[in-house]
Amino acid sequence: MASTFRTHARFTRLATAICLTLVSGAVLAQDPKPPTIKAPAKPADPKARALLEEVVKAYQALGSYSDQGEFIVSMTVADKAEKQTVPLKLTFVRPNKLDLDAGPVRMISDGKTLTTAVIPQKKFISADAPEKLSVETFREGPIGAALFGGPSGVPMYILVNLLTSPEPLKVVEQLGGSLQLDPADPKGQTLLIDQTEGPDLRLVVDGGAKLLKAIDLVIDPKQLEQSAQAGRPIKVERLGWSSGVVSTAVAKDRSFAYQPPAGFAKVESFQQPGGEDGEEQKFAVNDAVGKPAPDFTLTVLDGPGKTRTLKKAELAGKVVVIDFWATWCGPCLIELPEIQKLVDELAKDKKNVLVVALSQDRDPKELAEVRKLVEETLKEKKVDFGAGSVGLVALDPSNSVGEAFQVEGLPTLVVLDGKGVVQSAHVGYSPDIRKKLTDEIDTLLAGKPLAQPKKATEAAKKPEAPAEKK
Repeated sequence: MASTFRTHARFTRLATAICLTLVSGAVLAQDPKPPTIKAPAKPADPKARALLEEVVKAYQALGSYSDQGEFIVSMTVADKAEKQTVPLKLTFVRPNKLDLDAGPVRMISDGKTLTTAVIPQKKFISADAPEKLSVETFREGPIGAALFGGPSGVPMYILVNLLTSPEPLKVVEQLGGSLQLDPADPKGQTLLIDQTEGPDLRLVVDGGAKLLKAIDLVIDPKQLEQSAQAGRPIKVERLGWSSGVVSTAVAKDRSFAYQPPAGFAKVESFQQPGGEDGEEQKFAVNDAVGKPAPDFTLTVLDGPGKTRTLKKAELAGKVVVIDFWATWCGPCLIELPEIQKLVDELAKDKKNVLVVALSQDRDPKELAEVRKLVEETLKEKKVDFGAGSVGLVALDPSNSVGEAFQVEGLPTLVVLDGKGVVQSAHVGYSPDIRKKLTDEIDTLLAGKPLAQPKKATEAAKKPEAPAEKK
């Protein structure tokens, strides 16, 4: 299953602009640079906000919704045209009926039973359906990896919240940026979220129904020039979600009962024996779970204009959470306030824990300028890890620590126990990350491991990875 999701995420080959996309050297440099910083965002356009409010009302008024959506990547790499699509077909009937086809994963709820099927594995699991579907329903397991583990994450996060969140307007506002009407649309039915850093978001609205027809990520061409390998220029024609045919009148007699295809087996969990969780193994950092963390040295901010180093050995005895993030990563900026709340709670309870917000920013070139960018970003987000005894802010402009942990996407969080063993790793934004980390920290402080230890010799015994996993 690891290779299944790695292949599913890799289809875009555009990790430079999207924080949650895996990096692939086949098209982009393995070490992409962050996007060029744009001018300060403009104030929100009142007409754009009024249109967004109409969109929100239209979704909240729906009793049912169905689309034939897909995520599209269309680009030209070194004069070679490439186009790939992944299905994201969705049918939703309030409060809790669902049929979501996300390519390798399908989720179905008939209102009583919620079933998730992993097609390549020919396996499915079933559980009681929630009384009301929410974004939480989609964030876990294989469906969470399929929806939010790649560049489709932000578009699908917007769509799912419009359909299920009680306050979707706030969710969109949390993405940051300046809400404008797209000047390229003379009809005034296209919203543009102008981001200070990273890709802008273009939301194409159906003028009649006021539902979204498309959500595109708008990539700065200069950013692609920075990240492209020599002799392999990249031009992006399209990177985004399209709704396809939309219906707001799902047949009342439609059955949402799951009928497993021939050869499919019902299982209790997708977790494989021995603690090898196929879903969690889609990122290289997951291979470190259960093993001693690599040696590392942190460059920690230590007062105005000062830094100090902190080595792994100096952290012995503490539970350590390292949050790999960057100022140009939208999901990171959504997650950071939740990590701040975690730091505040840990400091209040005086727990022997250290949380490190480790910036992966490397531009500007000067360390002092990187520091200024990081501090200004944290101040804007009202995040102050250094205010207490639990939180620290650190810089990794060389990405030496990120490379040591084989971080492929942002945000990534790793949790170490008091002996320096990696006990868990989380890649990508999750709305309940604070609860997850709190539970994991409490377990470790109670002296209980989260992961089974892995011997160093195990890696040597493993056969060479097949070509599709490289």
